[in-house]
Amino acid sequence: MEKHIYASCLGISDVDALISLFHETLIDTNRGHNFFVAWEKVYRHTERHKIECNILNSLIGSKDFDNELRALLRKYPEALPVIPILVALRPLQLQVIKDFLDTDSDIVKYSFVKRELLSNEIEDFVEFFDKTGLKQFFESFATRSIFDYLTGVEVGLDTHARKNRSGAAMELALKPIIEQINAQFDGRFEILFQRKFSFLSQQFGIPVSPSIKDRKADFVLIDKHNQQVVNIEVNFYSGTGSKPQEIVDSYIHRQDELKENGFEFIWVTDGIGWSGQKNQIRKGFEKIEHLLNLHFVRRGLLEHILAALA
Repeated sequence: MEKHIYASCLGISDVDALISLFHETLIDTNRGHNFFVAWEKVYRHTERHKIECNILNSLIGSKDFDNELRALLRKYPEALPVIPILVALRPLQLQVIKDFLDTDSDIVKYSFVKRELLSNEIEDFVEFFDKTGLKQFFESFATRSIFDYLTGVEVGLDTHARKNRSGAAMELALKPIIEQINAQFDGRFEILFQRKFSFLSQQFGIPVSPSIKDRKADFVLIDKHNQQVVNIEVNFYSGTGSKPQEIVDSYIHRQDELKENGFEFIWVTDGIGWSGQKNQIRKGFEKIEHLLNLHFVRRGLLEHILAALA
């Protein structure tokens, strides 16, 4: 452990005091405000269907819904791909059991790909609107804007992505901090996010050993002046999943492999799961040159380390 890095930034050079501060400042959530809804993605998905939504607006409050739907599908087949999203689905190919009470019931196949529809296909879609409740929605519940409704559906669909964002929440927390630090360094680093190390040799001509070329990195910073490579890995340990010893050992091994390539390594970890794991954290501080939690990052230690490595 390079104690002077911690001493100059945190005022602590004693390992026991450092480990105590690490544990005292652990957090029990890594969710920032950008965790809940990925609004940029929601806007992107809805905006591309704005015209089709305006077409579907003509069905709101219809007194002759079936016939108006038939006419709409004939004249505006481009509205087809939007229909599954109205029932919170993305696939353009759906299969539905026509009647659960009938053991010999057929499977109905729907394709929402834009195309000129045959009469029997239009009738299938009229039935789809009726049996899924969309017909009743347009007749009685929709008010004035399918686009607004679609935005709400997209927000709902995005909540299914929260599971992935839970795993990526530390990346979301660190990314703006790393970008801000880089701005303070006048853009000295090329920042790569979720890239395999093979990308370094393909795009920058930096030699990479076979042992790590197919591994993906959370963050890779490349110094534009000397091509020094810094890998920043982040994780959040809530106390479930892998054992703490396995986690620490895996990052020690990661550092060793990176060192063989001449790369630097920084590990940022947090989470209440590390409480009571002082022996493992001690091992981490002894074996890994740069180990931080989010409190240490906010205190400026990450900036301090990158400045020393640059």
